[in-house]
Amino acid sequence: MTIILLLICTVLFFKYIFSSYSSFISRLLLILFTIFFVICLIAYPKEAVQAAKNGVDMWFNIVLPSLLPFFIGAELLIRLGVVRFIGAILQPLIRSVFNVPGEGSFVFAMSLTSGYPVGVKLVSKLRKDGVFTREEGQRVMSFSSTSGPLFMIGAVAIGMFQNMHLGTIIAFSHYLGAIATGIIFRFYKRKPTDKVYPVHKKHPGVLSALKDLLDSKSYSKQPFGKVLGESVKESIETILLVGGFIILFSVIIKILILSKIIFFLSSLLLPLWKWLGLNQEIQNGIVSGIFEITVGCKLISEVQSISFIQQSIIATMIISWSGLSIIAQAASMIQDTDLNISVYIGSKLLHSIFAGIFALFLVPVYKLASSNIVTPVVNSTQSYGLAETWFTKVFFSVQMFTVISITLLVASIVLSSIFNKFICIFPSKNRA
Repeated sequence: MTIILLLICTVLFFKYIFSSYSSFISRLLLILFTIFFVICLIAYPKEAVQAAKNGVDMWFNIVLPSLLPFFIGAELLIRLGVVRFIGAILQPLIRSVFNVPGEGSFVFAMSLTSGYPVGVKLVSKLRKDGVFTREEGQRVMSFSSTSGPLFMIGAVAIGMFQNMHLGTIIAFSHYLGAIATGIIFRFYKRKPTDKVYPVHKKHPGVLSALKDLLDSKSYSKQPFGKVLGESVKESIETILLVGGFIILFSVIIKILILSKIIFFLSSLLLPLWKWLGLNQEIQNGIVSGIFEITVGCKLISEVQSISFIQQSIIATMIISWSGLSIIAQAASMIQDTDLNISVYIGSKLLHSIFAGIFALFLVPVYKLASSNIVTPVVNSTQSYGLAETWFTKVFFSVQMFTVISITLLVASIVLSSIFNKFICIFPSKNRA
């Protein structure tokens, strides 16, 4: 309840800031915040530099080796037409569930495995290419902006909470929340003219989709070297943008803590905190998590008097919300499109609520299935592989991208065959 209230307030504030730049008040607020930020940098130079250094370390050692192969690989698959091939095969399935083109399955798979902000980046790219309409792009973003399993299980559950069981709850709740959000958003601006694929209609099949792939004129006249160069260039620009936001928000969060603004925001809801029985440490973690999920989860993990179910619900909702840092990255990535950041923020709020509800119900179920649910993880640092080298992380990321891409291709072909078999068995039934 508390997190939901805070997130709603944050959504309204962020929507106001991003939707009315021409407004005098919004410009004044931005100017005042910038002046305050600069003053704080002067007042806390040592702490600001250390926070920036921590942001650079996080970007270079974790984000860069983990996401860069996904960015480059996804760009190549899009430019070579492979994503359209997958989309053509999975069109009936993904359209029936989420009311989006088949290419949405590729975006969803990449987001599930790589995490923020890969899903939004791919949606922006496919929207520019005309693959998605504006409404379809918003729908895909609603369920394809997720955290990666390495962050939830490795960094949060094992690295922070020292409990692998918590990672299972967070991951399942987070992904179920994303799917539920996508199903709700399938009705977003749905029109009577939206495409409906009747079950009785024969699916074109793998051979037809493969023929379309080979006959595609998109990028066909460009040499592979140029396609590769453009993919690397755009991916590098994106990863540098992500790094800039990580460093910026690392400093902002540090300043908010040093200037006691986090404590002030928490004190505004003091009656609500007391009614819910939350101590100040949990309060500060929730408020910090609204700005940046890593900081919020870290502060929550340091609270000694918090129960397992509270850890599960709060951490899951914070991660599913994604934080203003990720939202700012998403806003910058879709700025050249007609996609609406306010709708995206609303989807993240809904995702957070659904994920928290799933966590609430999954914890009792998981307790019944596991008798040692609160047993700390031994040698958690080694389990997560934090001691691995930078190049090992890059190699692992490349392996992961390759496995996911091949798996998605094979799964799409198998699902296409099953779909055609289903049509043969039930030739007269139509989908509503």
